[in-house]
Amino acid sequence: MVIRNARFVPHHRPASAAALLAAAALVLAGCTVPTAEGDDGKTGEKFQVREPSGPALVLDSTDPAELALTASQAFFHASPIAVIASADDADARATAAATGAAVTAPVLLTDGGVSDSNVVAELERLGAGTVVVVGDEQAVAEVGPAAGEAKVVRFDPGALSAAAAAAASANGGSEDAEGGKGSAGSGKPAEAKVVLPTADRLHAADVDGLRADIPDVTDPELLQEILVAVDPQPGQEAAIGTALAAGAVPVEVPDGDVAADAKTVETIRALKPLGVVGIGGEFGAADDLGWQVAVATSGKTLPDGSLQLFPGRYVSTSYTVPAGIADPAVDAVRAVDAAATNGEVLGGSPLVLVTASLRSTAAGEDGDFVDEQPLEVLTPAVETIRDAGQIVLLDVAPGVQPLAAQLDELEPLLSKPGVGLSVHPEFRVAGNGADTGAVPVAELQEVVDRLAKLATAQGLPQIMLEVHQSTAASVVDRADLRIPSQVAVVFTAAGPGVGQATADGVWADVASGLPEHAVLGWSAPSEVPADATAILPTEPLLGLVSAG
Repeated sequence: MVIRNARFVPHHRPASAAALLAAAALVLAGCTVPTAEGDDGKTGEKFQVREPSGPALVLDSTDPAELALTASQAFFHASPIAVIASADDADARATAAATGAAVTAPVLLTDGGVSDSNVVAELERLGAGTVVVVGDEQAVAEVGPAAGEAKVVRFDPGALSAAAAAAASANGGSEDAEGGKGSAGSGKPAEAKVVLPTADRLHAADVDGLRADIPDVTDPELLQEILVAVDPQPGQEAAIGTALAAGAVPVEVPDGDVAADAKTVETIRALKPLGVVGIGGEFGAADDLGWQVAVATSGKTLPDGSLQLFPGRYVSTSYTVPAGIADPAVDAVRAVDAAATNGEVLGGSPLVLVTASLRSTAAGEDGDFVDEQPLEVLTPAVETIRDAGQIVLLDVAPGVQPLAAQLDELEPLLSKPGVGLSVHPEFRVAGNGADTGAVPVAELQEVVDRLAKLATAQGLPQIMLEVHQSTAASVVDRADLRIPSQVAVVFTAAGPGVGQATADGVWADVASGLPEHAVLGWSAPSEVPADATAILPTEPLLGLVSAG
């Protein structure tokens, strides 16, 4: 699925995260409205939430105050109210975040990476005439300069609500009496998690008392088709509270990896969000997060039901579906059986290569020195292998054209889950910016980027790209390759000949200086001993064994 442009659905925001998720399931198909704004019942001031830019957005600042400011800018056009607390006070941060969610207001922090003048400028942009300062009288005095000309209302609730206390107990009892979680100066471990700062973390009586002193935003229309992905960490409370105040639906994502957690994937698939905002650097780039949500929503999976290829090991076979045969589907059955056998012996999931193109001694009509196989010939073999629950790699031979030159013709097959690509930079013919037997890293990067774009556009699970090498130098400046989460790049250390194992020197060369996030492959001999552990390298970890 391609995540569509976000739209707004009017609703009353429920108090708890559980209620938010339940409500989201009911209204995601609701009517579209051009904007989301409401009138303040006392002053006529406007309240307006904002559509985050693009289908996916990541707010990744590590400074709590800066993160809070960017969240306010991302989720709110205008608000007559804002909540402020000190970034240095973990309890105040947590309370302010829950307060923002309770009274439908953005949450800002002082004493961090933004100056008081930055906070004042944001209040003026929002049109916030009232500022709720969380804390005692001293806190109000310290935060005062950041409130500018706005009216200041102090809010210092006495204790956590019963719901918040129960949540803290379920979380191991690590929260303190005010609802804060350990951070700088708190004495708590930095890796401690933060409970979602939902409105029910405050006593209803405290919130009712606060509402009597602030403008009443009547029946606000909030974002309901925007998902906010979080793995709550200390310092992120204010930004999360702002997202909840705007009506974004929260989904907790362990370690920021949507595709790796089956429960998260199931939740997102049920919600079908139109856009997603990740809070925290663990979500990576916006494109990566957008892909993970797109594939979770699409329902497309790899043969084993997962969305990611690794960690794990795959085993191919010396029996590659060749070019020019009468019945590719029948031949693919033989390859499937051989791959399954090798998988058992070598300890991995079976994988089959299908020859998509061959090197040619003649330039041919298109002058590329490559003989491509027709799509109608390749498709039956690919479908046979996929029906058997195995991964398929389309083996392409480069000629004088860049490695990505054949992707357009193969895109209908690469658009199927579990179908990847295998390339041979050492077979490259000189021309178009490359020397014989080597390609610049930019040429391989183009292949990676094209596959990543395809995965995101089609909502595909991770696509494998195998790069055969007998020397690391066949990809010039290989370490500079950027590998996004949509693509699993495997550098396979080649054997000296057909059916021969990778030599030690080749293994050492190809295995060193890998790009970040790359996986290693190794060529096994055609005749594999009964105890394959004796011949398999153990360091670095193998992701692919090419048996032959």
